[in-house]
Amino acid sequence: MRRLQSLQLAVPSQCAAAPRPSFAAARAISTTSPARSKNTDWIRGKLWKGEAPGPADPYTQRMEPEAQTNLPEEALESSSSSRSRRDKTPAAVRESRLALPGRRTEVAAEKELQASDPTYVPAADAEGLEEIGPLSTWWEQPGHWGEESEFKGFGSAVKVVEKEVLEVYLRRAVVEALALQQKGVFAEWATKKWSEGGARGEMDQALAAQVEVQDGKATLKGDASAIAEALTSEAEEVESTPPVITVEEAREMTKSWDSSWKNVALDNPLRFALRKRLYQLTGVLIPDAKLAAANTAKHILTLAARDPKPLKLAQVLEKRNAFGDLANVKVHERRVGPIDKEVAVGRWKVIEEELKKRDLPVTGYGDAPRNKERDWLTGKI
Repeated sequence: MRRLQSLQLAVPSQCAAAPRPSFAAARAISTTSPARSKNTDWIRGKLWKGEAPGPADPYTQRMEPEAQTNLPEEALESSSSSRSRRDKTPAAVRESRLALPGRRTEVAAEKELQASDPTYVPAADAEGLEEIGPLSTWWEQPGHWGEESEFKGFGSAVKVVEKEVLEVYLRRAVVEALALQQKGVFAEWATKKWSEGGARGEMDQALAAQVEVQDGKATLKGDASAIAEALTSEAEEVESTPPVITVEEAREMTKSWDSSWKNVALDNPLRFALRKRLYQLTGVLIPDAKLAAANTAKHILTLAARDPKPLKLAQVLEKRNAFGDLANVKVHERRVGPIDKEVAVGRWKVIEEELKKRDLPVTGYGDAPRNKERDWLTGKI
């Protein structure tokens, strides 16, 4: 402190009376000492491993002057407002074919509209306004989903369960695959969607062809070109369902065929083509893990056919009509609880409303923990 006081006394009075420099001039003055600049140069050289970019003292940089323009202030304000109101919607959303919900817009106040348009008359009712509904139900309204967004399943909607019917459709798939091989277009159409063949004549034409198998190699005798053309025809784009075959018809068909066609050897392209065609016709999809073990058409039929689930006792009794003559006996598929009894007499709705009014759980224990006594006995608490 003494040294500082002596330093202030040593400063001449002329320096104290000198005017202060402006902010711009003071900013340009560098206060970096020569020793400090050497240290910074050494550190910058170590950091950048060579010549460091930029000046050694960043405080000596001059501020870049603002871009000058001759436009009036009104034009500048309009350009800044347009930048702030620029549409920031992603390009994928803007180019989408979906009917997106409209954006919320703010309308000018009534006083501003009357000032700009003297003929403005406020509306007294909502007649003529379009009702778009809430946003929660927007995608459920018709017209908001395009045809390209509708789900179009590949497999048949009706799942075939009977083994005889599955055998008929599998033979049709084998004949169609052999027809494509003989025509020489199987490699091209193996991964494409085949025609579903809604007409019964196309199916009868495929089933009428004979399949001869020798040492696992199959040859097709019949009009293979017509069968292949029916599969590869793209003229009809209307969706059609495969013809329905009854179990009796399927049994008669399978009796007239020689069972040797099931011994046809399968390679990987033919194996996956049969699985795809069978799924398209019957709705039965064989998993990939099981499909690898199928070496013949008989193996595919074994994997696709499943034994039907056995009927429950109540279903058997209902089918036999065992207690139809007894008016006081009724068979149920599951245990009848107290709620079922209240529903039967029509008191459950009243009980449910009263429980909700009292903030009581309708079913179960609600938030209350269960089996508290069991936790006590087992020592958990």
